[in-house]
Amino acid sequence: MVSKKLISFAAIGAALSMVAAAPVIHVGENRSSLLNQDVCTSSDCAATAAQILKDMNANADPCEDFSEFSCGGFYQNTVLSDAIPSTEHLSDLRPKVTAIVRDLADPSRGNAPQAAPGDTAAESNLKKLHDMYASCMDVTTAQRAGRQPLVNQLKSVLSLLPKSITVDKAALSKVIARLTKLGIPTFYTFTTGPNIYDPNLNLLTGVQGGLTFPAAGYNQSPELAELESTIAVRFQTFMAAEDIYANRTEPITVADVQQEWVDAAKDVIAFETLLADATVKNPEESKGPKGLFYNLHSFDNLSAMAPSIDWSLLLSELIPAEVEYTRPLNLQAPAFLPALETIINSTSTKTLHNYFAWRIIVSQSSLLQAPYNPSPKTEELWMVCSNLVANQLADITGHYYVERVLPDSSQAVFRTMIKEVVTAYGEGFPTLSWLDQPTLDGALKKLHAIKEVIGQSAESPNGASSESVEEYYRGLTIDASDFYANMEQKSIWEFEKEIAGINQPVPKDQMSNSPPTEVNASYSPLTNRVYFYAGMIQSPWFHASNPEYVNYAGMGSVAGHEIGHGFDDSGKDFDYSGNYTSWWTHQTATAFTEKSQCFIEQYGNFTVKGPDNLYHNLDGEKTLGENIADNGGVKYAFRAWQKRFQSDTKGREYKNFKLPGLENYTPEQMFFLSVGHAWCSKSTPKVLVADITGDEHANGKFRILGPLQNSPEFSQAFKCAPKTRMNPDKKCSLW
Repeated sequence: MVSKKLISFAAIGAALSMVAAAPVIHVGENRSSLLNQDVCTSSDCAATAAQILKDMNANADPCEDFSEFSCGGFYQNTVLSDAIPSTEHLSDLRPKVTAIVRDLADPSRGNAPQAAPGDTAAESNLKKLHDMYASCMDVTTAQRAGRQPLVNQLKSVLSLLPKSITVDKAALSKVIARLTKLGIPTFYTFTTGPNIYDPNLNLLTGVQGGLTFPAAGYNQSPELAELESTIAVRFQTFMAAEDIYANRTEPITVADVQQEWVDAAKDVIAFETLLADATVKNPEESKGPKGLFYNLHSFDNLSAMAPSIDWSLLLSELIPAEVEYTRPLNLQAPAFLPALETIINSTSTKTLHNYFAWRIIVSQSSLLQAPYNPSPKTEELWMVCSNLVANQLADITGHYYVERVLPDSSQAVFRTMIKEVVTAYGEGFPTLSWLDQPTLDGALKKLHAIKEVIGQSAESPNGASSESVEEYYRGLTIDASDFYANMEQKSIWEFEKEIAGINQPVPKDQMSNSPPTEVNASYSPLTNRVYFYAGMIQSPWFHASNPEYVNYAGMGSVAGHEIGHGFDDSGKDFDYSGNYTSWWTHQTATAFTEKSQCFIEQYGNFTVKGPDNLYHNLDGEKTLGENIADNGGVKYAFRAWQKRFQSDTKGREYKNFKLPGLENYTPEQMFFLSVGHAWCSKSTPKVLVADITGDEHANGKFRILGPLQNSPEFSQAFKCAPKTRMNPDKKCSLW
């Protein structure tokens, strides 16, 4: 993935790991009246060049620090603050996407799409979109409702669990089922995900969780001391008979809270502490699907491990009667269940009431208005609501977003780029001396089986079809004046739709991890698909009428990066069909590990300066998968572009014209300058250090330096002398 790798083992038990330039041609056409030596003088070309020139530092030595050369101006001109401690071109794109979504969702602005006469599918889709946005924007109604929607939800759920001396296992199971449907995590939650040994079929998956803080280090969390007062205040706010905020102007503190709610808060913390201690922690296996995250068990095994929960009743509450599920259950961290059984046996109904109440409050209070919302948004309301509809009605929003900003002609240009990058990989694999014939055959088979999904889902639903989108969302009701109810109904509808399809083939062309408006891309080894979300297919990464050296350096490298994830340290364990199986010989697997060590050492020697004024090394092992993908992405995007360029050096077929102010750079130099420009980023020392442990990606600076230090083509393009920083003797190479 580009900005946050979309490989989630916790949910399914496996790795799931642009600049406008418009010369005198129509978008998407190949032929141009501009030849390679011509300078494009259109306003769009001028804007493209101006941004590159603004971000770079032409006085820096490209052979010593190419990040300074390509991004020195960006570093100097970007001012960080407590509110904005980190920024990059990716983050710059998100406000642009949000503004477009606003126009789609808010008819009052005059730019919203309209259904054609008689187009009932479009009418239904647009009504849902506009009503959801309107309900989010309707602050007056939400303020009038106050705390009551959450109070009603608390009463409805907690009434399922009678306050008896002993815990009623049937009642407990109904509460867990209700909260699961609402998307509120408890100590055990069920979801669905592909079977890693047969990814065409889904498995029902049980997941441990339901903690306020991460299990690892729960007792050491610096926020734990504040948690008691937070819970106590929130309990009295929503569970007391009288509203403590009524006629109140001063902030509520724990001193205002009755002792019973302080005691209840202590009760919750004690219970969560027991859960945290019992939670299975296995960070060593976080990059693999085995062990902690993938364990097939029968229903009888589940019941035997934790008999205090009526699992049969729980699953009957979750799975419709007409859906017969007979496959095994995937129990993530099954060792957690016997420990949970011990905890439940020693826990009172009162404690469970308190725990479930807190789960609801902490998950749902953000849907209310002040003063009941503990974390009021700092963005303008229209931004909050635009982002909300983009996520909650992803395929409806995506349909109209793609329709507006990503025409078929642009998608066709991008598809050609992806095809060329795949071809470059395919031509490169046979030249690798460490790859023996059986493994090479498997690699090529997997490579050529990779499919791309561009912009939006192609199935479940087909985002390009208004009728398919309408059918997909049929049954979801949106009320323009009841935001809280909309969110509740959306959660229930989403879960029930997911469960209803558990016996259906896994929709491989569905964008299930992020909405189409997301500024990102991803690869799923279970589907062997690369997903390019529409929000990213824009400047500075791609525009159909850019010179090709810009496009291939941007989205071409991104395409190469995502394809590379299919062959990184976790993706390589899945075959062409998405099965988790070994298709490597022992000899080649050993060679892979040995060659990977070069990347581990290279990136592990990069350092960032922290707030303590000390230099901190990157984690070369943690970032290995992303670094393999980055290096392969740049390498094969360059080769794909260079092959086209060399076949048409005059520029009669492919667009490689010059940009104003950058005429003195060769096309090869412009390719690498565009790579650097795309990854310009800046972060505070605190963020830089935090990212070492919190992000699987190297910092943007090293996403420039690492791949280009390893690139002979880069050193040749800029004539870097041997042993300069950007042309070291030791270069890492894998794929």
